[in-house]
Amino acid sequence: MPTRMTAGSAVVGVALLALLSAARPLVAVPLAAQSKPNNSRATPATAGAALIGGWSGTATVPLPDSVIVVPVLYTFTQAGTAVTGQAMVPGQGTGPISHVVLSGKQVRFRVTAPEGKLLEHDGTFGADGSIEGMVNLDKQPIAKFKITPRPSAPPRVKK
Repeated sequence: MPTRMTAGSAVVGVALLALLSAARPLVAVPLAAQSKPNNSRATPATAGAALIGGWSGTATVPLPDSVIVVPVLYTFTQAGTAVTGQAMVPGQGTGPISHVVLSGKQVRFRVTAPEGKLLEHDGTFGADGSIEGMVNLDKQPIAKFKITPRPSAPPRVKK
């Protein structure tokens, strides 16, 4: 049965950050310089638009005798043709998203965790609009992730 991480599980938090944690600065790759999506109707700008916004879900980290299920939040933003963003494990830290590559239903991106670890995400858009895939550290899988778009907050009306 999955183990859910709580605020009081310091050992689990340290282990997760060690797993989900680049000593070098990262530069976002403009979508125009990346592979074109396999879908001939999509352009880099429209493919990036499908990703822009807030996403939430979980990362599932297998351990020898159990698994850790951790909430994750990703926010993708676009400036010109470059897609970047911010990733967060609530209560544990944040890291920049960079090197976003969209190709058809495939999406790849990097997250630099607070400890300086470079986490490569390799996912696929599902029929339900979610993204599901693997998180790799040093080319080794360390976790599965699944995220779905967060609903936009309705605009506030001033009284």
